[in-house]
Amino acid sequence: MAKFDREYVIPLGIALRAPRLSRANRAMIAVRDFVRKHAKADEVNISTSINESVWTDGIMHPPKRLRVHVLKDDETNIAYVALPGDPIIIPSEEEKAAKEKEKEEKKAAKEEEKKAAKEEEKKAASKEKGKPEPVVVNEESASQTTATIAKAEPTEKAGTKPEVEEHTA
Repeated sequence: MAKFDREYVIPLGIALRAPRLSRANRAMIAVRDFVRKHAKADEVNISTSINESVWTDGIMHPPKRLRVHVLKDDETNIAYVALPGDPIIIPSEEEKAAKEKEKEEKKAAKEEEKKAAKEEEKKAASKEKGKPEPVVVNEESASQTTATIAKAEPTEKAGTKPEVEEHTA
């Protein structure tokens, strides 16, 4: 499974050449790039312990070097990075499938929520304009309802301005 198991000291001096308010971000990018290059991995999974150690002194003062433990899964070509002594947990295929399914369910729920919000906005807009809500039971009643709404709406001529009431204070 994992043939690649090494420890590295990653130099983060390049992060000190970045603008002050992006040094810690640049350090995390440097960790990812270093591991990707040396482990020859497509993806790099960085543990939260490394993130916390880079950010301990804030965004402007990342460490100058960082000792890490790298474990590469040759089957998936993913490198897992953690501090030495911290356990590296490689998720199983079942856990990955469960996470993927959960993501899809959340995405579907979010889309349903957006559709419901849009319909609520349409109803609110139609009430605001004073239009009756169209109730669709079948295709025949739908055509009758739209015809009724079209007759009920007054039409304005193009290029004319609506009358504005003036209020005196």
